[in-house]
Amino acid sequence: MELEIREIGDENLRFFISGVTPAFVNSIRRTILQEVPVMAVDEVEFAENDSVMGDEVIAHRLGQMPLTTPDGYLLPSECDCREGRCSNCSVDLTLEAEGPTVARAGDMDSSDPDVAPVQPDAPVVRLEEGQKVKLTAIVRLGFGEDHANWQPAIASYKYLPVIEIDQDAREDWDECVDACPKNILEVEDGELVVTDREECTLCKACAEACPDAIEVSGDPSKFIFKIESTGCMSPERILKKSIEVLKDKCDQFSEGVERL
Repeated sequence: MELEIREIGDENLRFFISGVTPAFVNSIRRTILQEVPVMAVDEVEFAENDSVMGDEVIAHRLGQMPLTTPDGYLLPSECDCREGRCSNCSVDLTLEAEGPTVARAGDMDSSDPDVAPVQPDAPVVRLEEGQKVKLTAIVRLGFGEDHANWQPAIASYKYLPVIEIDQDAREDWDECVDACPKNILEVEDGELVVTDREECTLCKACAEACPDAIEVSGDPSKFIFKIESTGCMSPERILKKSIEVLKDKCDQFSEGVERL
């Protein structure tokens, strides 16, 4: 197996992975979406809400806001407190605002500064003159398989495109160039060239327009993998945690087989 990093940023990671099967790559994708624990608002306690938005609407909005996720917190099911309300397994975000104003995510005070909204400018609720809101949002670790609130990222993969061009098939390439929706085909010195193979979506529009000259396929042993984090943690950290989860599962399976 080989892995080559193609792009890395605060919220995006793109890499090539080869020498593996689609099932293996998909297991990484599914683990990222479902089994990497992150922090999210789990419950909201309202002391006051005079706004036009119902309690449940505000609670839903808070639950969908990505939060930074440091290491060290326990899942509620693993904590000795058994109530999910101690400092080892939960964080409180408190909001108290009075109109006229737009209360935003950054207006909430966190009991742990390391757990905070990724987008502080995100609006929570608009308050008119005389309206107030006072609430406590309880943040806990959770999994994407239980609710999308705890999904840490979007993860996807595709076969590495293979674009074969018969340069002797024709002299006029305009029809082929115009057919590509990603604009990755150009003519250089009378020959058709691919300027960015990674951007190919395997739609085969160019092959349909020029079937005598172009063949498009995907290499089933090479993949382009993309991770777009919600901002809760870096994409490389998400990838590493997903690999740790898969490794633990394989170890448990191996131990089970040995006991047979």
